[in-house]
Amino acid sequence: MSGEGSFPTRFGTVAIVGVGLMGGSLGLALRQRRLAHRVIGIGRDAARLSHAVALGAIDSFQTDIAVGVEDADVVVLCSTIGHILEVLPGVLSAIKPGAVVTDVGSTKTTIVEAAAAFPNFVGGHPMAGSERGGVEAATALLYQEATWAITPTDTTDPAALRIVTALAQEIGATTLLLDPKSHDAMVAVTSHLPHVLATSLMRSAALATQTLPQTPRLSAGSFADMTRVSASPAPIWRDICLTNRDAILAAIASFRGELDALEKAIANSDTAAIEELFAGGAEAKNEWGAER
Repeated sequence: MSGEGSFPTRFGTVAIVGVGLMGGSLGLALRQRRLAHRVIGIGRDAARLSHAVALGAIDSFQTDIAVGVEDADVVVLCSTIGHILEVLPGVLSAIKPGAVVTDVGSTKTTIVEAAAAFPNFVGGHPMAGSERGGVEAATALLYQEATWAITPTDTTDPAALRIVTALAQEIGATTLLLDPKSHDAMVAVTSHLPHVLATSLMRSAALATQTLPQTPRLSAGSFADMTRVSASPAPIWRDICLTNRDAILAAIASFRGELDALEKAIANSDTAAIEELFAGGAEAKNEWGAER
């Protein structure tokens, strides 16, 4: 890696803990863009890691985390939040001096607090993914034009922050610096609540098929769009709900208020209120993402 004060164009040896969709896509992007001298995949299943090598996502692999990270210049934790929290202390104690550690976890406060004593840890969360899991679903373009949230603290080493920022940008993402709590409040609305709603809608629809078995034949684009992410791996969302509980509960409460208002308007056959609520949703959608 280049010295402090400049963005590195190569990242030396990169160790990726968890070579699934996210980690595999990172490895593919690093290798195809020639941004790393070597990409090491770390996981529990040697057969799956061998498959990741065959797919070109990593150069080599290791099932012992401490051994896998000991020579790395950059370590990226790409597993579930629960596993990240489990392995983080061991990773931080095994890396060489000056190595940088980051992650792609969907919640940041708990992870960043767990690494608070380590200035070279930089929390990160790329807004990218798929309902499909595993390295088989990985693509080198997963992070292209995605927003990659980076959550430094007052104690974060500036050089480590520059390295993580450069890594995200050089695989095609745009970066956004946020404090961890603000990040978690935002993604509770834009990512976590949609998954909660998709799961609830899918479960509700499944109940309908018990009395109306041909219901799936009348589902089209809107239903598919609304429920696509309900197929996401359950352990990921278990950990997200447990580590971002308060923000998700606040998002659910806010949504429930909106749903209650629409339910009341429909129950009362309140034509004006129904139209106003749907018009308000359309207006908000049209303005969403506009510069503020």
